[in-house]
Amino acid sequence: MVFKDLNLFTYLKIATILLSAFVLILLAVKRPKLSRFFEKAGVFGIFLFALFIPVKDGFAVFGMVVAIAFYIAYKISKRDFSIPKTAFNKPLLIYAAIIAASFFWTFSIAASFNEGGEIIYFILFFFAAVELLNSKKRIKIMVYTFTFSICIAIVYGFFQGIFIDALSSHSRLTGLIGNWVGFPVQVSYGLVVIIAYYLIDFKKKDWTEKISLVGIIPKTPYYIFFGLISLLGVFDIVFAKARSAWIGIIPAVFILMYLKSKKLFIAALILLILLNAGIFSLSKTFKSRIFSMFNPKIYKLELKNHSDIESHIALIESAWAVFKRYPLTGVGVGAFSKYFDEHKGVRFPWYYNPKTGKKIYDLYDNWPENGYMQTLAETGIFSFIALMWLFFLALKNPFKLFINSNDNFKRKTAAISIGTSIVFYGSFAGVSNMSNDQLTNLWLFFLALFAAATLI
Repeated sequence: MVFKDLNLFTYLKIATILLSAFVLILLAVKRPKLSRFFEKAGVFGIFLFALFIPVKDGFAVFGMVVAIAFYIAYKISKRDFSIPKTAFNKPLLIYAAIIAASFFWTFSIAASFNEGGEIIYFILFFFAAVELLNSKKRIKIMVYTFTFSICIAIVYGFFQGIFIDALSSHSRLTGLIGNWVGFPVQVSYGLVVIIAYYLIDFKKKDWTEKISLVGIIPKTPYYIFFGLISLLGVFDIVFAKARSAWIGIIPAVFILMYLKSKKLFIAALILLILLNAGIFSLSKTFKSRIFSMFNPKIYKLELKNHSDIESHIALIESAWAVFKRYPLTGVGVGAFSKYFDEHKGVRFPWYYNPKTGKKIYDLYDNWPENGYMQTLAETGIFSFIALMWLFFLALKNPFKLFINSNDNFKRKTAAISIGTSIVFYGSFAGVSNMSNDQLTNLWLFFLALFAAATLI
């Protein structure tokens, strides 16, 4: 049976969406006056996503399902079958079409159904968020909600790092979501939101107001609080020893600082140098993981072990070997690991394990450990072009709005989109892929906030 490999969680999500959609469609057809209720219920689903994605991603996924189901009901009740017009529609829809088409030639229909299904309903969630967050108030509520949740996650992660002695041991943070891969990238998203929305004023003219965003807390303690949270977030990323998050957050912060002023950019650069110099002197594991990106032998010298960079490179080379065999179509979305396991004739690269003295394959999570190469290997060159087009527009349009707009709210939203996109592109090189509900969907959420802001 081709669907025997589908995971139970995917079955439950599909069943829930289909059942709820069926019931809601009946209501929407017979009682179109419920459109206002459907709209508010969809917004509540987005709220659940923003609240729980840094804390308990299972609840966040439930919020997504709620948002999508009620959004569909809302559109039917309004007898409106269009989708919101955003700058990202063309690459998103082309990419989604290629993902769906790969089901017909995939090497594993079950794997494609698992991963491709995730990607398609992420895109549905994007359009739901764009249309339902149709006011500044709603967008702000989502920003506040995510900020509240990520602050809790950052504080928890910091104390978790102290408890497990992450600075001097090989232990890594998992955060409240229990995932050492996704947590530091989520913290990076949080740092971008805090810096762009709370700590930096992006008005074109200086302002002298002495009251914070909520109009209650004096500015000094307000800045101290978010400054402290930001510092704890940096330590979280260090404790997690997350290279992908690090290479994303550094350019993101620098660009945000530069958008404000060159002086802030220089100050951030000096602070980063001092901070890294201090951490490198205290943590051998952090230093070796960072420097091994440039020279894998450093990891061996520091820890007397093989470098995981070597296995990352081997997996990337494996994905490249698959892409060269199927440059136009790939082997099907999500099917790389299945193809890898059953086609050793491609003669995938390996690395040498000094402990056993043997050449071994190290699959980690059974994927290429690189979202760019996974896209090429699984869905071919055309989906890669569509995705790079989307990535380009996700930077171009926020930059354009930031430069041309006088609206401080829109400029802040654009800055958040710029920063989170840069973080995501960094994580995409190491820990993320387009079916990652903790990272990709969170990025699409911020992109939706920006797109919604442009439509207001």
